[in-house]
Amino acid sequence: MKRPISFGRVVNFARRMPAVLTQPERLYAQEAIKKIWPEASPKDIEQLRYEYYKNDDLFLDVDRLSLSKRRRRAQWEPWLEFQYMLVRMHKPEIYVETGVFDGISSAVILQAMEDNNKGRLVSIDLPATEPIKGATDHMLEGSLPPGVNPGWCVPQRLRNRYDLRLGDARELLPAALKELGKIDIFFHDSLHTYDHMIFEYRCAWPHLKDGGFVVSDDIFANPAMLHFSKEVGRKYLNIRNGFGCVRK
Repeated sequence: MKRPISFGRVVNFARRMPAVLTQPERLYAQEAIKKIWPEASPKDIEQLRYEYYKNDDLFLDVDRLSLSKRRRRAQWEPWLEFQYMLVRMHKPEIYVETGVFDGISSAVILQAMEDNNKGRLVSIDLPATEPIKGATDHMLEGSLPPGVNPGWCVPQRLRNRYDLRLGDARELLPAALKELGKIDIFFHDSLHTYDHMIFEYRCAWPHLKDGGFVVSDDIFANPAMLHFSKEVGRKYLNIRNGFGCVRK
């Protein structure tokens, strides 16, 4: 029997349409890096991509941690390759992210910082002790394993650059940005509703240094990225169909 189409699904589909119908071309990670830094040689870009994939310590450490609680290996999303290359190229001093969950993206960012020998990651997350609608409810597991904090998949060897803050991003993000002053990269991966996404983009933008980045997962969940990019007069990149990047 076919699953009935609910009114909620129809409304959600309608909300997504403006972003989906106007989406930019889909880019692979190395194509996106070349668009951001056209002066970079294809050979150098490919070398960074290779350095990500040859990092046995990162993949083995995170997979071992994931197996210990999830009884499976980590989910290595395609856009993590772009995250690694972005950090290696831009060499941020301060990177702020919202939405940590198991901490796979945090581990990739921290590994890139370690390879740069530079950087600090400030991560904000509301612990998902049960599935959070619009954030973790669409994941393979919607809640954290019992007895662990967000970021539990970040290897111990990478934690010297890691500043994890637990609580609601609507409270903690403005406070952290005020404390930090200027940042280099902001990454949204928390609550994927229109109001929350555009709130975070708008909150982070004034604190970005010139040339800094807002990056975001699930940019076609609603038109927040589309509307925000028009507000600030910047085009956004679409990496691997749903991961967005705007440069200030």
